[in-house]
Amino acid sequence: MRTRIIASTAALAALATLGAAGSASAQHDANPSSKVESYTYTLNPVQASTVPGSQAWGTTRITALPNHKVQVQVEAWGVAPGVPHAMHLHGFTEAPDLGCPGSDADGGDGLVDVLDGVPFYGGILASLTTSGDTTAAHALDLHHFATADASGYLSYSRTFRNDLALANAGRAQVVVHGIDLNGNGVYDFEAGPSELTPDAPLEATLPVLCGGVAN
Repeated sequence: MRTRIIASTAALAALATLGAAGSASAQHDANPSSKVESYTYTLNPVQASTVPGSQAWGTTRITALPNHKVQVQVEAWGVAPGVPHAMHLHGFTEAPDLGCPGSDADGGDGLVDVLDGVPFYGGILASLTTSGDTTAAHALDLHHFATADASGYLSYSRTFRNDLALANAGRAQVVVHGIDLNGNGVYDFEAGPSELTPDAPLEATLPVLCGGVAN
């Protein structure tokens, strides 16, 4: 069964604009030509190791192409199997370097949620959907995101036009969401609703992996 969750307009608008500058730096790839900018990063767990189902790992590559499009590739292992994983490019449009939150950004409740992470990785620049719109308005449209296979392997690659993503390709963070906390194979409300919208389970929006320019 396909799952579709649309967050409130106010929540997504806030998420797209929240954030403050970070201060770390990172090495970029040697670009294949002056017209192609390509950046490869490791994706690391956001949550503490004590959070069930949270210790995944992965890689991502962001490429700004000369035809004014962006290509984003993601591979991840150990994520929740059989469910879609919302993924986004996050960033600050006026800051050169960003970072990912550590598990100590949990606000004291043991879980790093989306809003806990925003001061580190910024608002949404692009939704990494498999088809359709890539704006922040579709940040939680789960049936348009890639689904992990039965082993917890997630693969994504798409080339798309998005001006915010293109302009900030070299200073973005990739954030992968979705943790099946109770291990029952679906996102449910046992852990409560998302802080973004009461229509989405917390499990569906929890950040599981993050990586980018400052990590």
